[in-house]
Amino acid sequence: MKVVNLKQAILQAWKERWSDYQWAINMKKFFPKGATWDILNLADALLEQAMIGPSPNPLILSYLKYAISSQMVSYSSVLTAISKPSGHPCVRPPHVCVCVCVCVCVFCNM
Repeated sequence: MKVVNLKQAILQAWKERWSDYQWAINMKKFFPKGATWDILNLADALLEQAMIGPSPNPLILSYLKYAISSQMVSYSSVLTAISKPSGHPCVRPPHVCVCVCVCVCVFCNM
């Protein structure tokens, strides 16, 4: 499978219901080793995809949780992505609260 961009890879993982561990392995296969996940805006892409729909997507949030706990993304990139003002109609305050809760759970488990 050829992956064109990060969002496409996230959607592919969601459609095929990959586990968070399988997602991380495949993401590392799809993208070059030289690029860091913060430069590719992985946290931002995961949050954007997780917030589509009437409630946050638990599978994509599990990818975000795994990315944080395995240090694929930095804490600062996640917090920046959460706090970024967005004109996207699907990003609502309750969704942001869920993301903050996911981050807090990861921080507490470390």
